[in-house]
Amino acid sequence: MKALVFNGPRDIRFEDFKDPERTVDNAVIMQVEKCSICGSDLHIYHGDQIGTTNYDEDQHKFCVGHEFIGEVVEIGPDVHDLKVGDKVLAAGGTGCGTCTLCLTGQPGKCRKSTAFGLSHEMNGGQAEFVQIPNADKTLMRIPDGVSDEQAVLLTDALATASFGINNTGLEPGQSLAVVGLGPIGLLGIELAFLRGASQVFAIDPIAARRVHAEKLGAVAFAPGTEAIGAILAATKGGVNCVFEASGASSAVASTLPLVRMGGALSFIGLPQPGVALPLGHILYKGLTVKAGVAPVPDLWKPLIPLLQTGRLKAAGLFSHEMDLADGAEAYRIFDAREESVIKIMMNVS
Repeated sequence: MKALVFNGPRDIRFEDFKDPERTVDNAVIMQVEKCSICGSDLHIYHGDQIGTTNYDEDQHKFCVGHEFIGEVVEIGPDVHDLKVGDKVLAAGGTGCGTCTLCLTGQPGKCRKSTAFGLSHEMNGGQAEFVQIPNADKTLMRIPDGVSDEQAVLLTDALATASFGINNTGLEPGQSLAVVGLGPIGLLGIELAFLRGASQVFAIDPIAARRVHAEKLGAVAFAPGTEAIGAILAATKGGVNCVFEASGASSAVASTLPLVRMGGALSFIGLPQPGVALPLGHILYKGLTVKAGVAPVPDLWKPLIPLLQTGRLKAAGLFSHEMDLADGAEAYRIFDAREESVIKIMMNVS
């Protein structure tokens, strides 16, 4: 098959790769139709560190990508809820499917839980075919009334945005600041207004993303002391909650000045080693701090009706559409933030 393969930092190639085989009985083989690049994929692309893996060091070649939808083409004997021909979307990661946590509906807490496309141990879906272990819990048939674009967002970005906004504890009438206006941050703005936010402020260095945020109803600023001063003045002391959706050290550092006494901070960006928060400031301000990786399948049930009824649009985020064969260029554009890029859809089959 053809796939986008990690050959080292800034070296993602469209090349031949061995077809996936079913290695466990609870797996299916999916033929991928559409996939997308996540901001966290850039950590791999840059040779950064995710968990204990340093991508600047020698790695086995592997297929990248954890945001993809497609069709089931082969099923293992321990798969019970799916059939060949089902059009499905995949959660961005999964557990083993056999431990107690997986069997009780908590695959995100499985000790073997991992995302697709992080190593050769679980290849990703920026490829023509991919194996999906723990398929009954990892895949979902694409519901009626959900577009392909929304389905791709449900694989990670939309669920992660919902998780992050939920972790702020935002209540109707309260104010929120979103730091980092990639797709997750922009989706967070829309979700915050659905929760009844009275004011949403948005911070990002890229003008096109600030314009998108303003179209959603936010008041947008470039990063800096002027932005912090304006938000503190508008809220008379700081926002109730901050949703940090970047992971960059400057973004993380900006959260504390923005939030008022007794407020809440929610972090979902993947930080690099050395990024830290001053515990003393958190203590004396009496802040609630939450962070984590979204349990993606748990978020599907509340999000899907919002999409089907049109209350949640999740629209206009795919600024570019390309073929998988042009994936190396897609990564370059996305990394360089060229052409007002927000998110790139890649067509596979």
